[in-house]
Amino acid sequence: MDGLISSNLTHHPGRTAASIAGVAVGVVLVVLTVGLVRGTMRERAQRDANVGAEIMVSRQGQGVSFTSADMSLAVEKVAQVRAIPGVAVATPVGQNLEMKGETGLGLRQIEGIEFDDFAAVARLRIVEGQALPASGDVAVVDPRYMADHKARLGDKISALDREFTIVGVYEPEVGSRIKIPLSAMQEALGREGMASMIYVKCQSPELQEGVARQILERFPDDRVIFTRDLPELFATGFAAVNVFLRVVAGLAAVISMLVILLTMYTTVAERTRQIGILKSLGASKLFIAGAVEKEALLISALGVALGLAFALILRALLVSQLGWKIELEPDYMILASLAGVVSGAVGALYPALRAASQDPVEALSYE
Repeated sequence: MDGLISSNLTHHPGRTAASIAGVAVGVVLVVLTVGLVRGTMRERAQRDANVGAEIMVSRQGQGVSFTSADMSLAVEKVAQVRAIPGVAVATPVGQNLEMKGETGLGLRQIEGIEFDDFAAVARLRIVEGQALPASGDVAVVDPRYMADHKARLGDKISALDREFTIVGVYEPEVGSRIKIPLSAMQEALGREGMASMIYVKCQSPELQEGVARQILERFPDDRVIFTRDLPELFATGFAAVNVFLRVVAGLAAVISMLVILLTMYTTVAERTRQIGILKSLGASKLFIAGAVEKEALLISALGVALGLAFALILRALLVSQLGWKIELEPDYMILASLAGVVSGAVGALYPALRAASQDPVEALSYE
């Protein structure tokens, strides 16, 4: 049987290669999409965790750092938070998420800050240009942004339906890469006096649990997040993202199944006479169906292997050339591999049953 299967695959090399490529595309889709989403989220989580604050205060219902543009937290709360014993610095931060990545695709987040207080929390320092003023359509960015965009001081950034002029470069790289005055973000969004969250730096890290309890006592409708928990929250806390990733995996499995279904259905139709000869020689229905299924499984396995290899190569190129953050997830790589093989077997099921049920006399007379 093995010789029969291998000869069937080489009989139409172009169709076999296209089928293998179809399965490989599904594997690449899952592996790279999941890797890009997870890598981007974890990098962002680490940047937020390194901001210097121990506590983030936001309204209930907002996402973890990837907040909407509603800016529903009143800035006037900052003074009350500063008055809590154990608080060293508290500063309001506005965050706006745009459907535009740093390379032109994906998502981009911009922060609105009050520079002096934010710098005290995050230990920001200006390494080129000037500090961010309290107002105006201006921005400061980190060195990574300058390098990726080949930008210079005085260049413009299009955001919030405005043009912001780069006036400074800051270090270290924490939070969003683009920072503008909080007042400018409030004005652009029509949310004067509001922010997305409050960053709280304690006088000592050991005081953060006690400070958090006092904040919740004063503001029971708000939410407190410890920045030390951000990496885990980003990895597991976004239900919508997890649903999206599962949908991608499901679509990849459907693609593989349809590719194998079409391939094996065409194969069975072309080999009707051969199937009739095999049945006339005593081949059982199980033998015929097994031959079709084994051929489909071999195509699926080759497609999975090609997909994994191509995903690894493409990841290396994207990381080295474009600086993308892609973390390969072993669980999803295994899932993609199993989905490719299983969907191939399921896709070949109908053609296999059709081949096994053919009448040998009619099959022999088929032209």
